[in-house]
Amino acid sequence: MRRIRTITKKTFNSFKRFIRRESIQTKHMLITFKRLLHKQMGGKSQPTQEDIKEAIKQLKDVGRITILTPLLFLPGSVVTIPFLVKLGKRYGIDILPS
Repeated sequence: MRRIRTITKKTFNSFKRFIRRESIQTKHMLITFKRLLHKQMGGKSQPTQEDIKEAIKQLKDVGRITILTPLLFLPGSVVTIPFLVKLGKRYGIDILPS
């Protein structure tokens, strides 16, 4: 019982770190797109090309997370998600967030 509790605690903490990191990256993405929009409307500050590339990468991650999150709560997700990852790799599609 203690082993299960330890594994569950580690998994939960790992998930919390993942969510925290994604939240920070998503906030940075929104700031970058806001700066880009302001520049398009005649503003002064413009994000760098590196920031824009990172923001687009994060936008793709948000889409992937949005698709995978409901699958986590379905019965059999332990089998379904690895199957989808393998199927995606076969067709050259990366469905896991970076």
